[in-house]
Amino acid sequence: MQRSALDLFDLDPRELTRQTVEQARELDRRAVDELGLPSILLMENAALGLARQARAMLGAGDLLVLAGKGNNGGDGLALARLLAPRAKVALLGTPDPEQCPDAALQLSILKLAGIEVDLAPDPARLEELVGSCDLIVDALLGTGLSRAPEGPAAEWICWMNARPESVLAADLPSGFDADSGIAYDPCVQAWVTVSFARPKAGFYREGQLAPELGHLRVASIGLPEPWVEGLEG
Repeated sequence: MQRSALDLFDLDPRELTRQTVEQARELDRRAVDELGLPSILLMENAALGLARQARAMLGAGDLLVLAGKGNNGGDGLALARLLAPRAKVALLGTPDPEQCPDAALQLSILKLAGIEVDLAPDPARLEELVGSCDLIVDALLGTGLSRAPEGPAAEWICWMNARPESVLAADLPSGFDADSGIAYDPCVQAWVTVSFARPKAGFYREGQLAPELGHLRVASIGLPEPWVEGLEG
């Protein structure tokens, strides 16, 4: 029986075709141009898959979303809305409405909904935010990364790796090169990674899942599987 989009989450990711960063971007572009799916809807669906995993990992505490200013951060901001009031948000930087309109819209929605977002908090404030949490969501850096993280992003990654809480990575761990499989220094050491649509090309090294990803699951972004499989050829 042919699989549907809803089947992806429960599949062994090794059953799915791996995508390069360029192929993942092309899939998104064709979904928008050929199917007419708004890009914000793709982000919403990604966040729903991420939220499904986050809720399964939550104990009695809350979760802290560490969000970057790009589309990976937008996934995290959408997740925070879905799991409010149990989600706290620390935002590395404000998304540029011209470069990342969907992420900027997610931030605007949170603000209009009265959900607090801490902008560029210092380490002391991060410690306050994580105090009631038993899960951290890494939504800092996405597939566009091609060198070692620097500055506050690197500091937040090191901070995450030093914490005892479980870490859930959105699409891939921050600091991980999606194409080459290189784990830059620093790189998030995730407990679970939820990748979107398909696993990334660099996730496996010599047939083994890179340890930085922890346990890997794949979430649909709402695309019909027969159409995706047809593109894969």
